[in-house]
Amino acid sequence: MMNENLKLRERIGNFLLGGKVGQMQDILVQELRQSEFNGEVLQERMAELELALEDANWMRLMLNNEQEFSRDGLQKICELARIMFIKNPLIKRSVLVQALYVWAQGITVRAKDARINTVIQAFWDEERNRSELTSHQARFLKDCDLAVEGNIFFVFFVRPTDGRVLVRTIPVDEVTDIVSNPEDAKCPWYYVRSWTEKKINPSTGRMNTQTLKAYYPDWHYNPVQKPNRIGNVPVQWSSPVYHIKSGGMSGWKFGVSEVYAAIDWARAYKEFLEDWASLTRAYSRFAWKMTTKGGKKGVAAAKAKLSTTVANSGSEGETNPPPVTGSTFIGAEGVDLEPMQLRGANVAAEDGRRMLLMVAASAGLPETYYGDVSVGTLATGKTLDRPTELMMRNRQTMWMDVLRDIINFVILHAAKANQLSGVATVEKTVDDGENEEKIIWAQDVDPHLDIDFPPILERDTQAMVQAIVTAATLNGQQIAIFDEPVVARLLLTALAQDDVDEIMTALYPDETADVTSGATTSEARVREAVKKLIEKIGAGSRG
Repeated sequence: MMNENLKLRERIGNFLLGGKVGQMQDILVQELRQSEFNGEVLQERMAELELALEDANWMRLMLNNEQEFSRDGLQKICELARIMFIKNPLIKRSVLVQALYVWAQGITVRAKDARINTVIQAFWDEERNRSELTSHQARFLKDCDLAVEGNIFFVFFVRPTDGRVLVRTIPVDEVTDIVSNPEDAKCPWYYVRSWTEKKINPSTGRMNTQTLKAYYPDWHYNPVQKPNRIGNVPVQWSSPVYHIKSGGMSGWKFGVSEVYAAIDWARAYKEFLEDWASLTRAYSRFAWKMTTKGGKKGVAAAKAKLSTTVANSGSEGETNPPPVTGSTFIGAEGVDLEPMQLRGANVAAEDGRRMLLMVAASAGLPETYYGDVSVGTLATGKTLDRPTELMMRNRQTMWMDVLRDIINFVILHAAKANQLSGVATVEKTVDDGENEEKIIWAQDVDPHLDIDFPPILERDTQAMVQAIVTAATLNGQQIAIFDEPVVARLLLTALAQDDVDEIMTALYPDETADVTSGATTSEARVREAVKKLIEKIGAGSRG
């Protein structure tokens, strides 16, 4: 393009020197028309390439020199990734193994202050929130959604009367664009949603469809001036959106499917195994090779002796049943019967291992996780290699941040609705045209939020208990590091109890309210029993 511009400037200069202004104008018009035509052709070709994105992996170049998949291209990637997750065993295994490591052992979410914890548990136990996020199955499926689609759009519905928060998600395909702050591309303002709404007519029973469009504000965007509509499109200020993305670059609006890099190799491995199976079937069409004398007559005689009409030797009317298992072939001199030799003529299934390793590399998982335990050892069976362990821990940390953000949103709106009277107030300020809301905690309140995952690796329970006891008792030294509730929680976690919080509430009903408060008679007995249990375990381990 630069060379063409230089040539055009040179031609214009020559015409100006020669005084041929009219000819110069004609040439300019022709050049502009050709340029417009080339631009239209280029746009059409780019659209065709995006339609062939599944095979060609083309990307659209943005005008600001950034590289990002177009929204249509991302939708095609999502559609392909969903199909591969459902149908291809390697992609499915990659996604499920990660979700299992992250969520299969559960999670503990609690606040140290009992009043804050009441708000959190009410949100956590709400049935509609459980179906979307807080139940085990919902959390597991959300991790699969993020891995396959690369994006999750949580939308919050807040009831102003009591601050109750309901969580839902907007399907990825319905979010067509993200409008950001023109001065800060990483600060989203609106999410543009287009969807088809279906409603049944109770009187006729017919399904009526309607195409709708709306703007949803980002959950951090709270301007002083809130327009009800942008153009002719309504703005849903009561339903802010929290966007999570993965798989793409930090400056991109949308994330990209995490399995996208493995799709081509998973498909190649599948096609290789299909070809291998077809070749094996072709080689196996002839099971035996027989050599006999006598020319055509000998061949006909051997054929007559070996021919049979049915496979079941007990069938009525069968005069030449096939031999039973373990039979002996007896032939005259010059007659030989031997199985067809396939060795060396067949392609081994293990020859496609490199394709499998490319899928494993994309998922960040060892080869042993895809069914071939022969390449592993006892150590790899009981432990996780360090990069994979860190990958799983990183995923858990990401979800801890997400849950912390959502719970802080829940606490904020509970405080705004006076559900935390005496615990927290909301301070409102205006900065650069936006409302800022900040929680101010009372002096005696500990707002710390604990979000804990069990250990990723299966450790030796006895060693873990011994370590806890040693840390708590210091082998008889008179130094108090942990109090009884902390030790009890650590022991219950080490013993892999299903509901640690429920057991702790039974053991220490008032502990979350004030750990240092005077204990009742029953609490004192429980604490003394736990202390004796710890001492007994410690004495036994030392003996």
